[in-house]
Amino acid sequence: MTSAHILLRNLTRNPLRTTLTGAVFALGIGTFVFAISFVVALIQIGQANAREMRLAVHHKTTIINMLPEGMRRKIEALDPDRRRLAAVCGMRWFGGQVPETKSVVQSLAADPDTFPLVYSADVQFTREEEERWLRDRQACVAGFGVAERFGWKIGDKITLKSSVPPYLELDFHLVKIMQSRTRQNVFYFRRDYMDESLLAEDAEAALCNIFWIKCQSEEGMRSLQHDIDAAFANSSDETKSEDENAFAAMFMQASGNIPGLMNVMAMVLIFIIALVAGNTMMMNIRERTRELAVLKALGFPNPRVFLIVLGESVLLALLGALSGVAVATALLPFVSGMLRKNPFLPLTFLELKPAALVVSICIAVAIGALAGLWPAFQALRLRTVDALRRAG
Repeated sequence: MTSAHILLRNLTRNPLRTTLTGAVFALGIGTFVFAISFVVALIQIGQANAREMRLAVHHKTTIINMLPEGMRRKIEALDPDRRRLAAVCGMRWFGGQVPETKSVVQSLAADPDTFPLVYSADVQFTREEEERWLRDRQACVAGFGVAERFGWKIGDKITLKSSVPPYLELDFHLVKIMQSRTRQNVFYFRRDYMDESLLAEDAEAALCNIFWIKCQSEEGMRSLQHDIDAAFANSSDETKSEDENAFAAMFMQASGNIPGLMNVMAMVLIFIIALVAGNTMMMNIRERTRELAVLKALGFPNPRVFLIVLGESVLLALLGALSGVAVATALLPFVSGMLRKNPFLPLTFLELKPAALVVSICIAVAIGALAGLWPAFQALRLRTVDALRRAG
């Protein structure tokens, strides 16, 4: 009689209990997989943003307060030799909404001349695409997530209605679909086109919500951050300059502390798993006291009995964890698709990384081992005669 045979028989002795305990492991580990995949996606976005070395400059009080477009020339004048600053791109929030729907698109009007440089790695214009962008005042670019969501294709005519006053309704020509995962939810168009439309509506034009600065180096970005805020200090247009990751964190907080919430849920579920697994193993030992005594009477050494009990707990945890990982992996594309509908969550695709798989399995095995350790120790101390007398 092999130990593996005994383990399998023990697991199938009470199918309902085994299934429910495995389901608890699957739920907890599956939730942990979602949480760690979310965190990994945010880390990837942060790394991509850091590589671009972009600086966000907006009003010190709130990004809603507008800044005059003339500030771009003042910012450029702080580095006339372009040793720290590569380009400055002014942007204004449009908040476009697809007509006859409730879908809001994260849409921004950008300076047409510097946009291709400031977002070169994200947009990746070809020469022909950049020429169309510069030639057509109604040109626009969209992230692949937005394009897939609405079925847009290159050359399509797109209509968006602004969600902020004066509620313009503008037509655009799609010249590029960005494949960057950090820009999959974003829609850009030319700010001069928007300003012309604002003037036609007797609304304020030549204003920006934010200036994005493409920097030459990290040292240059840090020094520019200080110099820009100092240049506009004690004025009506005081600024707050921050790197792209710090700026993005502000919008993440507006959507709630989702990563923190998921981590708390995962920790709570893991704690519950440990309690359920420990209770299950204690019940199993109490029910099989006589059986363990018989095994000892047949000559099974104490270490082998110890490993059989401990192995049953670990095997149950492992099977449940693998089930949870399999289900989570199948659901990750669906969940990431749902998250991409939030225009303020610049998420990449949620993917199960090998490191996340290893960590999940290790956590499950550790919980299984801890849950089975005390029951296994009790089985180790079990005296054959006393156990047969109590069971009989």
